[in-house]
Amino acid sequence: MTPRRLRQFLVLVENAHFGRAAKELGISQPALSKSIQLLEEELGVKLFDRGNEGVALTAFGQLLREKCQRLLTAEDDLRRDVALLHGGHIGSLKIALGPFPSMTSGYASLARLHARHPHLKVTAHVAGWRDVAHQVATGVVDLGLAEFSALQGREEFAWEMVGQHEGWLFCRPGHPLLSQKHSLTLAKAVDYPWIAPRIPLRLATHLQATTMGCAGVFDLTTGDFVPAIEIDVPMQIMKFIERSDALALGNLSTFEQEFMAGKIVPLTIRDFSVRTKYGFIYLKNRSLPPAVEHYMEEVRVTEVDVRQRESLLMRIIDNMNEIGT
Repeated sequence: MTPRRLRQFLVLVENAHFGRAAKELGISQPALSKSIQLLEEELGVKLFDRGNEGVALTAFGQLLREKCQRLLTAEDDLRRDVALLHGGHIGSLKIALGPFPSMTSGYASLARLHARHPHLKVTAHVAGWRDVAHQVATGVVDLGLAEFSALQGREEFAWEMVGQHEGWLFCRPGHPLLSQKHSLTLAKAVDYPWIAPRIPLRLATHLQATTMGCAGVFDLTTGDFVPAIEIDVPMQIMKFIERSDALALGNLSTFEQEFMAGKIVPLTIRDFSVRTKYGFIYLKNRSLPPAVEHYMEEVRVTEVDVRQRESLLMRIIDNMNEIGT
Protein backbone atom coordinates (compact mmCIF):
# COMPACT_ATOMS: atom_id res chain seq x y z
CA MET A 1 0.00 0.00 0.00
CA THR A 2 2.47 2.57 -1.25
CA PRO A 3 1.74 6.28 -1.81
CA ARG A 4 2.14 5.68 -5.57
CA ARG A 5 -0.45 2.91 -5.54
CA LEU A 6 -2.85 4.98 -3.42
CA ARG A 7 -2.60 7.85 -5.90
CA GLN A 8 -3.39 5.43 -8.73
CA PHE A 9 -6.41 4.27 -6.74
CA LEU A 10 -7.69 7.87 -6.44
CA VAL A 11 -7.23 8.54 -10.14
CA LEU A 12 -9.20 5.39 -10.94
CA VAL A 13 -11.96 6.49 -8.54
CA GLU A 14 -12.11 9.87 -10.29
CA ASN A 15 -12.23 8.41 -13.82
CA ALA A 16 -14.29 5.29 -12.97
CA HIS A 17 -12.61 3.60 -15.94
CA PHE A 18 -9.29 1.73 -16.22
CA GLY A 19 -8.54 3.00 -19.72
CA ARG A 20 -9.10 6.68 -18.93
CA ALA A 21 -7.26 6.43 -15.58
CA ALA A 22 -4.27 4.68 -17.19
CA LYS A 23 -4.08 7.36 -19.85
CA GLU A 24 -4.09 10.15 -17.23
CA LEU A 25 -1.42 8.35 -15.22
CA GLY A 26 0.75 7.71 -18.28
CA ILE A 27 0.92 3.95 -17.74
CA SER A 28 -0.57 0.97 -19.53
CA GLN A 29 -4.00 -0.32 -18.61
CA PRO A 30 -2.67 -3.78 -17.65
CA ALA A 31 -0.12 -2.13 -15.36
CA LEU A 32 -2.84 -0.15 -13.61
CA SER A 33 -5.05 -3.21 -13.35
CA LYS A 34 -2.20 -5.19 -11.80
CA SER A 35 -1.45 -2.37 -9.32
CA ILE A 36 -5.06 -2.20 -8.11
CA GLN A 37 -5.21 -5.99 -7.90
CA LEU A 38 -2.12 -6.02 -5.66
CA LEU A 39 -3.70 -3.34 -3.46
CA GLU A 40 -6.85 -5.44 -3.09
CA GLU A 41 -4.79 -8.53 -2.29
CA GLU A 42 -2.85 -6.68 0.39
CA LEU A 43 -6.03 -5.40 2.06
CA GLY A 44 -7.82 -8.69 1.51
CA VAL A 45 -10.98 -7.01 0.16
CA LYS A 46 -12.52 -6.02 -3.14
CA LEU A 47 -12.29 -2.28 -3.79
CA PHE A 48 -14.11 -2.03 -7.14
CA ASP A 49 -16.96 -3.74 -8.90
CA ARG A 50 -15.82 -4.11 -12.51
CA GLY A 51 -18.21 -3.81 -15.43
CA ASN A 52 -18.16 -3.24 -19.18
CA GLU A 53 -18.84 0.45 -18.72
CA GLY A 54 -16.25 1.00 -16.02
CA VAL A 55 -15.78 0.49 -12.30
CA ALA A 56 -17.70 1.40 -9.16
CA LEU A 57 -16.49 1.55 -5.59
CA THR A 58 -17.47 -1.14 -3.13
CA ALA A 59 -18.05 -0.32 0.54
CA PHE A 60 -14.39 -1.14 1.17
CA GLY A 61 -13.41 1.15 -1.68
CA GLN A 62 -15.51 3.94 -0.16
CA LEU A 63 -13.69 3.50 3.16
CA LEU A 64 -10.27 3.57 1.51
CA ARG A 65 -11.18 6.71 -0.43
CA GLU A 66 -12.15 8.48 2.79
CA LYS A 67 -8.85 7.56 4.49
CA CYS A 68 -6.61 7.70 1.45
CA GLN A 69 -6.40 11.45 0.99
CA ARG A 70 -5.53 11.99 4.62
CA LEU A 71 -2.75 9.42 4.36
CA LEU A 72 -1.32 11.11 1.28
CA THR A 73 -1.64 14.56 2.84
CA ALA A 74 0.19 13.31 5.94
CA GLU A 75 2.95 11.93 3.75
CA ASP A 76 3.24 15.24 1.88
CA ASP A 77 3.38 17.11 5.18
CA LEU A 78 6.06 14.76 6.49
CA ARG A 79 8.20 15.18 3.37
CA ARG A 80 7.77 18.95 3.55
CA ASP A 81 8.77 19.08 7.23
CA VAL A 82 11.79 16.85 6.61
CA ALA A 83 12.88 19.16 3.80
CA LEU A 84 12.37 22.23 6.00
CA LEU A 85 14.27 20.66 8.88
CA HIS A 86 17.09 19.65 6.55
CA GLY A 87 17.24 23.21 5.24
CA GLY A 88 17.27 24.67 8.75
CA HIS A 89 13.92 26.42 8.31
CA ILE A 90 12.28 24.64 11.24
CA GLY A 91 13.57 22.75 14.24
CA SER A 92 15.38 23.75 17.40
CA LEU A 93 18.77 25.14 18.31
CA LYS A 94 20.16 24.63 21.82
CA ILE A 95 23.57 26.20 22.40
CA ALA A 96 25.74 27.38 25.28
CA LEU A 97 28.19 30.23 24.73
CA GLY A 98 31.36 31.12 26.56
CA PRO A 99 31.60 34.75 27.76
CA PHE A 100 33.87 36.21 25.07
CA PRO A 101 32.52 34.16 22.12
CA SER A 102 29.01 35.31 23.03
CA MET A 103 30.00 38.91 22.33
CA THR A 104 32.37 38.24 19.45
CA SER A 105 30.34 36.01 17.14
CA GLY A 106 27.93 33.94 19.22
CA TYR A 107 24.89 36.17 19.47
CA ALA A 108 25.58 38.03 16.23
CA SER A 109 25.55 34.74 14.32
CA LEU A 110 22.38 33.71 16.11
CA ALA A 111 20.68 36.91 14.96
CA ARG A 112 21.78 36.31 11.36
CA LEU A 113 20.53 32.73 11.45
CA HIS A 114 17.15 33.68 12.90
CA ALA A 115 16.70 36.39 10.28
CA ARG A 116 17.05 33.70 7.62
CA HIS A 117 14.98 31.08 9.45
CA PRO A 118 12.47 32.90 11.70
CA HIS A 119 10.59 29.73 12.66
CA LEU A 120 13.52 28.18 14.50
CA LYS A 121 13.06 27.58 18.21
CA VAL A 122 16.19 28.90 19.91
CA THR A 123 17.64 28.33 23.37
CA ALA A 124 20.95 30.12 23.96
CA HIS A 125 22.67 31.33 27.10
CA VAL A 126 26.09 32.36 28.39
CA ALA A 127 28.06 30.27 30.87
CA GLY A 128 31.62 29.83 32.05
CA TRP A 129 33.63 27.72 29.63
CA ARG A 130 33.78 24.75 32.01
CA ASP A 131 29.99 24.88 32.41
CA VAL A 132 29.61 24.99 28.62
CA ALA A 133 31.58 21.74 28.28
CA HIS A 134 29.50 20.12 31.03
CA GLN A 135 26.23 21.05 29.34
CA VAL A 136 27.45 19.57 26.07
CA ALA A 137 28.60 16.38 27.82
CA THR A 138 25.23 15.89 29.55
CA GLY A 139 23.19 16.62 26.42
CA VAL A 140 21.57 19.77 27.80
CA VAL A 141 22.71 21.59 24.66
CA ASP A 142 23.66 20.36 21.20
CA LEU A 143 26.61 22.70 20.78
CA GLY A 144 29.01 24.78 22.81
CA LEU A 145 31.02 27.76 21.61
CA ALA A 146 33.77 28.33 24.15
CA GLU A 147 37.38 27.90 25.20
CA PHE A 148 38.20 24.21 25.01
CA SER A 149 41.83 23.93 26.10
CA ALA A 150 40.75 22.03 29.22
CA LEU A 151 39.08 19.37 27.08
CA GLN A 152 42.29 17.85 25.76
CA GLY A 153 42.11 14.11 26.25
CA ARG A 154 38.32 14.05 26.64
CA GLU A 155 37.50 11.47 23.98
CA GLU A 156 33.76 12.06 24.04
CA PHE A 157 34.17 15.55 22.58
CA ALA A 158 34.84 16.82 19.10
CA TRP A 159 35.91 20.42 18.61
CA GLU A 160 36.75 22.91 15.91
CA MET A 161 38.74 26.10 16.38
CA VAL A 162 36.90 29.13 14.99
CA GLY A 163 38.04 32.18 16.98
CA GLN A 164 41.52 33.49 17.76
CA HIS A 165 41.74 37.09 18.98
CA GLU A 166 44.40 39.22 20.64
CA GLY A 167 43.57 40.13 24.23
CA TRP A 168 43.72 43.76 25.38
CA LEU A 169 43.34 45.65 28.62
CA PHE A 170 40.95 48.61 28.51
CA CYS A 171 40.34 51.53 30.85
CA ARG A 172 38.08 54.55 31.12
CA PRO A 173 39.14 57.92 29.62
CA GLY A 174 41.11 59.87 32.21
CA HIS A 175 42.48 56.75 33.89
CA PRO A 176 45.79 57.34 35.78
CA LEU A 177 47.63 54.85 33.54
CA LEU A 178 47.00 56.99 30.46
CA SER A 179 49.46 59.58 31.72
CA GLN A 180 52.24 57.02 31.23
CA LYS A 181 50.79 55.13 28.28
CA HIS A 182 54.08 55.16 26.33
CA SER A 183 55.91 53.27 29.08
CA LEU A 184 53.22 50.91 30.25
CA THR A 185 54.22 47.50 31.57
CA LEU A 186 52.25 44.62 33.01
CA ALA A 187 53.70 45.40 36.46
CA LYS A 188 51.93 48.77 36.40
CA ALA A 189 48.67 47.33 35.09
CA VAL A 190 48.36 44.84 37.94
CA ASP A 191 48.18 47.69 40.45
CA TYR A 192 44.51 47.94 39.45
CA PRO A 193 41.72 45.36 39.68
CA TRP A 194 40.92 43.49 36.48
CA ILE A 195 37.43 42.69 35.24
CA ALA A 196 36.99 39.56 33.12
CA PRO A 197 35.69 36.02 33.09
CA ARG A 198 37.93 33.38 34.64
CA ILE A 199 41.08 32.97 32.54
CA PRO A 200 42.04 29.34 31.76
CA LEU A 201 45.41 27.82 32.57
CA ARG A 202 46.51 28.07 28.94
CA LEU A 203 46.41 31.87 29.19
CA ALA A 204 47.19 32.13 32.88
CA THR A 205 50.68 30.70 32.31
CA HIS A 206 51.59 33.96 30.52
CA LEU A 207 50.85 35.85 33.72
CA GLN A 208 52.47 33.59 36.30
CA ALA A 209 55.86 35.29 36.08
CA THR A 210 54.30 38.48 37.45
CA THR A 211 53.02 39.21 40.93
CA MET A 212 49.43 40.04 40.06
CA GLY A 213 48.85 42.54 42.85
CA CYS A 214 45.33 43.93 42.77
CA ALA A 215 44.51 42.31 39.40
CA GLY A 216 43.39 38.96 40.79
CA VAL A 217 44.64 35.61 42.07
CA PHE A 218 45.56 32.20 40.73
CA ASP A 219 43.31 29.26 41.53
CA LEU A 220 45.65 26.73 43.18
CA THR A 221 43.43 23.81 42.15
CA THR A 222 42.97 24.51 38.45
CA GLY A 223 45.75 26.99 37.70
CA ASP A 224 43.16 29.43 36.32
CA PHE A 225 43.60 33.15 36.86
CA VAL A 226 40.60 34.58 38.70
CA PRO A 227 40.26 38.34 38.13
CA ALA A 228 39.51 40.61 41.07
CA ILE A 229 36.10 41.15 39.49
CA GLU A 230 35.07 37.85 37.91
CA ILE A 231 32.14 38.25 35.57
CA ASP A 232 30.66 35.76 33.09
CA VAL A 233 28.69 38.30 31.06
CA PRO A 234 31.21 40.74 29.53
CA MET A 235 28.48 43.03 28.24
CA GLN A 236 28.12 44.31 31.82
CA ILE A 237 31.79 45.29 32.10
CA MET A 238 31.24 48.89 31.01
CA LYS A 239 29.24 49.57 34.18
CA PHE A 240 32.39 48.86 36.20
CA ILE A 241 34.75 50.72 33.86
CA GLU A 242 32.76 53.96 33.88
CA ARG A 243 32.78 54.28 37.67
CA SER A 244 36.19 52.95 38.72
CA ASP A 245 39.86 52.56 37.84
CA ALA A 246 39.40 48.85 37.13
CA LEU A 247 40.82 47.47 33.87
CA ALA A 248 38.74 45.31 31.54
CA LEU A 249 40.23 42.35 29.71
CA GLY A 250 38.76 41.62 26.29
CA ASN A 251 39.15 41.61 22.53
CA LEU A 252 39.04 44.70 20.34
CA SER A 253 35.74 43.52 18.89
CA THR A 254 34.29 43.11 22.39
CA PHE A 255 34.40 46.86 22.99
CA GLU A 256 34.42 48.15 19.41
CA GLN A 257 31.44 50.47 19.78
CA GLU A 258 32.62 51.88 23.11
CA PHE A 259 36.13 52.40 21.75
CA MET A 260 34.93 54.20 18.62
CA ALA A 261 32.63 56.35 20.79
CA GLY A 262 35.52 57.34 23.07
CA LYS A 263 34.02 55.65 26.13
CA ILE A 264 36.88 53.20 26.61
CA VAL A 265 40.61 53.25 25.81
CA PRO A 266 42.76 50.21 24.83
CA LEU A 267 46.11 50.08 26.62
CA THR A 268 49.23 49.17 24.68
CA ILE A 269 51.35 47.15 27.11
CA ARG A 270 54.58 45.86 25.63
CA ASP A 271 55.02 42.81 27.88
CA PHE A 272 51.38 41.71 27.95
CA SER A 273 50.34 39.08 25.42
CA VAL A 274 47.31 36.83 25.65
CA ARG A 275 45.27 35.37 22.84
CA THR A 276 41.76 34.04 23.19
CA LYS A 277 41.07 30.76 21.41
CA TYR A 278 37.67 29.18 21.26
CA GLY A 279 35.55 27.03 19.04
CA PHE A 280 32.73 24.55 18.68
CA ILE A 281 32.34 21.78 21.24
CA TYR A 282 30.02 18.85 20.56
CA LEU A 283 29.75 15.12 21.21
CA LYS A 284 31.39 12.78 18.73
CA ASN A 285 28.65 10.16 18.90
CA ARG A 286 25.69 12.53 18.58
CA SER A 287 24.41 13.78 15.24
CA LEU A 288 24.05 17.54 15.01
CA PRO A 289 20.60 18.87 14.04
CA PRO A 290 20.57 20.76 10.73
CA ALA A 291 19.82 24.03 12.52
CA VAL A 292 23.03 23.63 14.52
CA GLU A 293 25.07 23.02 11.38
CA HIS A 294 23.59 26.17 9.81
CA TYR A 295 24.45 28.11 12.96
CA MET A 296 28.03 26.87 12.84
CA GLU A 297 28.36 28.14 9.28
CA GLU A 298 27.03 31.55 10.35
CA VAL A 299 29.66 31.67 13.12
CA ARG A 300 32.44 30.89 10.64
CA VAL A 301 31.29 33.72 8.38
CA THR A 302 30.90 36.14 11.31
CA GLU A 303 34.39 35.33 12.59
CA VAL A 304 35.88 36.34 9.24
CA ASP A 305 34.07 39.69 9.52
CA VAL A 306 35.28 40.15 13.11
CA ARG A 307 38.90 39.51 12.19
CA GLN A 308 38.68 42.09 9.42
CA ARG A 309 37.19 44.66 11.80
CA GLU A 310 39.86 43.98 14.40
CA SER A 311 42.59 44.52 11.78
CA LEU A 312 41.04 47.90 11.02
CA LEU A 313 40.85 48.77 14.72
CA MET A 314 44.51 47.81 15.13
CA ARG A 315 45.45 50.29 12.41
CA ILE A 316 43.41 52.98 14.14
CA ILE A 317 45.21 52.31 17.45
CA ASP A 318 48.62 52.35 15.74
CA ASN A 319 47.79 55.71 14.14
CA MET A 320 46.63 57.10 17.48
CA ASN A 321 49.85 55.95 19.16
CA GLU A 322 51.98 57.54 16.40
CA ILE A 323 50.11 60.82 16.75
CA GLY A 324 50.50 60.65 20.53
CA THR A 325 54.26 60.30 20.24
